[in-house]
Amino acid sequence: MKVSVLGAGAIGSMFGGLLARDAPDVEVVLIVRGEHGRTIGERGTIVLEGPWGTSEVPIATSADPAAVAGSQIVFVTVKSQDTASAAAAATPHWGNAAIVSIQNGMNDGRLAPFVSPHQLVMGMTATNIALPEPGRVSLQLGGATVFGPAAGKSAATDMTAADAVVALLRRIDCRRKLQFLAHPNAVGVRYNKLAINAVGYASCLSASNFITEALAHPEWRQIVGLPIVRECGRVFHLAGITLERIPAVPSLPKLQRRLELMNAPIVGPMIARVARRLFNRRPIIFSLQQDLQRGKPTEVDYINGEIVRLAESLGSSAPANALVVQLVRELEARGDGSFLSRDEVIGRFVALPSGS
Repeated sequence: MKVSVLGAGAIGSMFGGLLARDAPDVEVVLIVRGEHGRTIGERGTIVLEGPWGTSEVPIATSADPAAVAGSQIVFVTVKSQDTASAAAAATPHWGNAAIVSIQNGMNDGRLAPFVSPHQLVMGMTATNIALPEPGRVSLQLGGATVFGPAAGKSAATDMTAADAVVALLRRIDCRRKLQFLAHPNAVGVRYNKLAINAVGYASCLSASNFITEALAHPEWRQIVGLPIVRECGRVFHLAGITLERIPAVPSLPKLQRRLELMNAPIVGPMIARVARRLFNRRPIIFSLQQDLQRGKPTEVDYINGEIVRLAESLGSSAPANALVVQLVRELEARGDGSFLSRDEVIGRFVALPSGS
């Protein structure tokens, strides 16, 4: 079997590298450009860090999307803004392969013009994987990766491909830190993760540790975090979206209840202390923060911007998420890797209309 990873950043490199390590009968090719791709190509190996320690794994790479030819499975892990261009370059070569998206946001519609409906599998990962330097990826936080039908597809007839993808990835030996699941309502799973990312991206505006410096900070939680969570819930309710949770990831309503509980005088500080012990050493690092640090375009339009577009399509609005998009755009325009202070972020959110 041949498996290709189109746009192998942190997630694609980790999953592809682990497959190459643990499933030696599977031919794995990383389609990757830039310094990360050059480093892996020159060395002929990728360095994987995680609960197993450090592994240096031999792996094939190419900068040419045509290298997907002959694959039975193509994982699409490009940035959301690059989905259409990457798919257009690869589609003449991927034939009848199963095309499996593991991306931020809701990219069903962007892939649909390039993929036959029976080929498309949409995925979401709750893991946190960083790319600390070219040629090396690090598992910061384990979790579940879920696959299922694209939006509008029937789960009754479209689970076969998702089940096959899960069976392949379960060959990875990861000491139970990584779970791979198929779910008929993968759309609901992905919208739940979209909302959590939307809150997380707000913490990136000040390069704050998502758990300990944002959610556990009373003012940030009350003025920034909770309005975004409530707004996402309101928009999803208007859209008739049924959310699904997965192991170790709270549902959006549960996240809202936890944040509200943290406002309680005694319980709140206790929860914050526990969170600091758990997450100060291994912070959750969002790709948006890394992109801002490196002066690269971000995916904010496909996370917070997705919620804004959904609200507007329903005749509503999402001002809290719109403000996150606006502030990210301001940081992108700087281009120097700098961030706002946490107080500056809170001050901008204070100015939102009441009830946002």
